[in-house]
Amino acid sequence: MAVKSAKSGKTRGKRVTIMDVAKEAGVSIAAVSRILNNSYDGFSAREETKQRVFAAVKKLNYKANRAAVRLATGRHQAIALCYPDPGLNSGALDTSSVTTVFSQMHQMLQIRGVSRAATARNLDLVLMMRGSERSLDDVLQQAEESVDGVIYVHPEDDPKILKKILSSELPIAVVGPGIPAESKVCVVEVDEYTAGRMAMGHLIVAGSRRIIVALPEERSGDAALARRLAGIRTVVDSFSDPGLKWDTVNLPMDAELARSTFVSHMGRWGIPDGVLTLGGTLPFPIVRALSERRLRIPADVKIVGFDENPMFQLHDPPITGVRYPLEEMCFKATELLLERMKTGEASKPITLAPKMIARKSSEATFAPLH
Repeated sequence: MAVKSAKSGKTRGKRVTIMDVAKEAGVSIAAVSRILNNSYDGFSAREETKQRVFAAVKKLNYKANRAAVRLATGRHQAIALCYPDPGLNSGALDTSSVTTVFSQMHQMLQIRGVSRAATARNLDLVLMMRGSERSLDDVLQQAEESVDGVIYVHPEDDPKILKKILSSELPIAVVGPGIPAESKVCVVEVDEYTAGRMAMGHLIVAGSRRIIVALPEERSGDAALARRLAGIRTVVDSFSDPGLKWDTVNLPMDAELARSTFVSHMGRWGIPDGVLTLGGTLPFPIVRALSERRLRIPADVKIVGFDENPMFQLHDPPITGVRYPLEEMCFKATELLLERMKTGEASKPITLAPKMIARKSSEATFAPLH
């Protein structure tokens, strides 16, 4: 038998259902579900009605039952975070690999950003990682059956993958470049052009005149890298010193291969006095290559890297880096997705600014060129 506290009026000994709340507030079960879950598609409620529902919830000490909410609203009350995970099918992670540490750190920030926004809306977060044995088709099919929307981080510049994302009926928000602005997909990205301009400008201001730009080979076709290079070219073209020279080299992610490839490139092009790496862990094998030639950092060669993270700070000397607000990007993408789920319309793309963290490896305070 249910017993009510004379002081609080809250029901004890019996689970309070959404039906109880609806009866107490004098509204339908569907209305209670939509009001409590901010789901107003084709439905509107007066403020007085909302307050009656909230008062009934407080009086009865109601705790929402996920299954009941899904049944009443037709929604799963969950969103998914989906991103490519090259280590998904390779067994235990190799924690001695710098590349692994980098990728896991990024994934932690992604999860943190999405979960902050999802928790605020009382939504569950589902992780859907795509590996070599799990196609995007499989992920999207599962998503359509189990979640209300998807956050997709850094889609590859593969026309087939982009086409699948754009054609999906499921609300999707993308973190990264490559999605047309006129699509119904929500987009949050970084100003890659400014990032490239900022990084190259920093090296030039620091005094470098023979600069090698190192690109991660596996991402050579990425839209992000193309925009960074466009920013780099703008700075070089606007600089009047005829002594300024620069060249590019594609480096594999394997540290030893990257080191030997960089050494070979120096043998053909000459010794640089500045190096700009456009992604990942490339600064570290380059430092080894320079050390083998007895070149000092920053006295002989200055270095700037992208994807700045704590490992840059631990190096000796600490490495100057371009930092991306990855957690904030994922948070804002989730907010855009939730708005898309509510209204059915995609918001305008959001572009965030990168930040230059100047350290000893470039021996120059940040001073952008104008």
